[in-house]
Amino acid sequence: MNASQRLLADLLERGVYLERFAVKELRALLPILEQAHEEVLGKIAATGGEWTQAWLAETAANIERIYNAAAEKLSGQLHLDLEPLATEEAAWTKSALETVTGGLMVSAPAASTLWAGIKALPAAGGSTLGMLCTALGVNATTDVTAAIQLAMTEGETLDQMVRRLRGRVVRRASWRTVDGRRTYIPGTYSGGVMTLTTPQAEALARTAAMHVGNQAREAVYAANADLVKGCQRVETLDTRTCLVCGVADGQVVKSGESRTMLPAHPNCRGVWVPVLKSWRELGIDADEVAPGTRASMDGQVSEYETWRDLLEKAGPARRVEILGPSRARLYAQGYPLEALVKDGRVVPLAELPKRGAA
Repeated sequence: MNASQRLLADLLERGVYLERFAVKELRALLPILEQAHEEVLGKIAATGGEWTQAWLAETAANIERIYNAAAEKLSGQLHLDLEPLATEEAAWTKSALETVTGGLMVSAPAASTLWAGIKALPAAGGSTLGMLCTALGVNATTDVTAAIQLAMTEGETLDQMVRRLRGRVVRRASWRTVDGRRTYIPGTYSGGVMTLTTPQAEALARTAAMHVGNQAREAVYAANADLVKGCQRVETLDTRTCLVCGVADGQVVKSGESRTMLPAHPNCRGVWVPVLKSWRELGIDADEVAPGTRASMDGQVSEYETWRDLLEKAGPARRVEILGPSRARLYAQGYPLEALVKDGRVVPLAELPKRGAA
């Protein structure tokens, strides 16, 4: 196993840790949204069911204020929890590099500047973490306001409107001991418009953890540019991997060349694995180092099963699950995967016949 393969194995294992961190972070974010939902429901209940356009205008303004405040709290909670994660991830990456290179001196960015740089960078799709929090608040405002308007149009009672917003109670909120701490567990609801914020919060927590992990590692790679000659993109191999990221899996980019910043979109789990230089590329006579270490630093990329390999070996049903029925049929007919993606997006089906199969 060469150095890049060993580092890839370490990074994949570290990814499990970041997933667990995202779950813990979600527990911190959901109570903020729960409090906002309860405040909105309280505003509605206080009217006694007198639905007028003047009331709607006032309520819409209150809803916007409530969810904007919640978005600010979400951002503050993320920054509070993610700053120490950035420092931890940079230290872990430094240690991992030192291990796979056989003890070479590895530099790490200053903790005082690391977080400032990370929080200013786009976290996904060109949006910073703060912008993603703001978008969640805007989405909640839009969805809840639209549901209220629809309830008014259909002449619903107060109870009916609340059910439309909150949904059916699956589990009531409670306090539990989690990881040795008394933690608020929000209630679980089904079918209401307000439940839409839960998967959005989950995506936010996962994206935030991946963003900080990726950028902390990138900062360490940049601080050790003399050891790195490029990066290889590695994606998670399952049906949740989007087509755009799947096609890019295994891509190798030389140092100095432009490459996609990861995560590429909310919920993206891709990572860039550094391709380390060989001993001779580092100007070191390989015969001067220990045989085991000498063999590991060969300057080669990691060899692993890519997303394309997974797709090629998959059966028809599995391909439909991954690509969808129409694209799976085109793929089976010999249509190249590259033609299904253009400029970082999936090409609409209506445009595919014009592009032709290879």
